Amino acid sequence: MVARILVGLMALFFLAMGLQFWFALDAGAAQFQIEAANALGRASIRADFGAFFLSFSLFCGYAAWKQCGGAAAAAAVLFGLALAGRLVTILLEGAAPGAVPPMVIEAVSVAILLWARASWKNA
Repeated sequence: MVARILVGLMALFFLAMGLQFWFALDAGAAQFQIEAANALGRASIRADFGAFFLSFSLFCGYAAWKQCGGAAAAAAVLFGLALAGRLVTILLEGAAPGAVPPMVIEAVSVAILLWARASWKNA
């Protein structure tokens, strides 16, 4: 039950983040210290960041609703790849100020999702 609640809360949190990139782009982009040079850049931020967080939210929501280990694994892969991208950046460019908190969120999210997957029977 705890796994279901945690994954469900993740779904809601990342739904809000994804919608923020669609409907309050400037606020969402500011949190990630990114900005667009023009309308095409704004569309790209909406598409890429919005799609990432909304996909994560959908996988988490489905996983929590159905206690589906496959959906939890899919969400874990998304955040695992995001974490890997941050690690590549640190290796190639060094750690930027503020780099650690998002990595902690991603690592904890992956851990919760893999734990949930392992605890659900239809994993």
